[in-house]
Amino acid sequence: MAEARQVQGELVLLVLSGDMEKGLAACNLALAALAAERPVTLFFSFWGLNFLKRKECKHCVGAPLLSRLLGWINRDHAASQRLGRFHLGGAGRWALLRLMRRHRIPPFRESLEMAHRMGARVIACSTTLGLMGLSRDDLISEVDEVAGAMAFLDRARGGQAICIS
Repeated sequence: MAEARQVQGELVLLVLSGDMEKGLAACNLALAALAAERPVTLFFSFWGLNFLKRKECKHCVGAPLLSRLLGWINRDHAASQRLGRFHLGGAGRWALLRLMRRHRIPPFRESLEMAHRMGARVIACSTTLGLMGLSRDDLISEVDEVAGAMAFLDRARGGQAICIS
């Protein structure tokens, strides 16, 4: 049997996509790394921020017109994420969630909560928050920090970075 290679350092996941299956993949990798006692950071930017938006998000109140328009068009949050492929008007999402329940695989929000309880850091990109007219108050409680690209680069130094887009 081949011996598993020991990877040291932090696992840093850059989540750029808001597609449901990509958020699930990020949480799955985070939970596996945490189970292997590796430190983990999940850095959410652009459409990936939708996973961190509260359901009752105020959608850009007081933001510039273009940011408010973007927020109105992009009203998704973690509980409403679409599949990137085979969404089929919601039937694909429904089928995947049903299969996940049958196989006892938790949905995204539960997986993120579990990863956070196990020690994963959750960072929201400050630049993209500003671009989309969002504030810290619009985000779920699991977000540890709002920071820029340098925070991602600092955490990735000496570790392993994976982009999920």
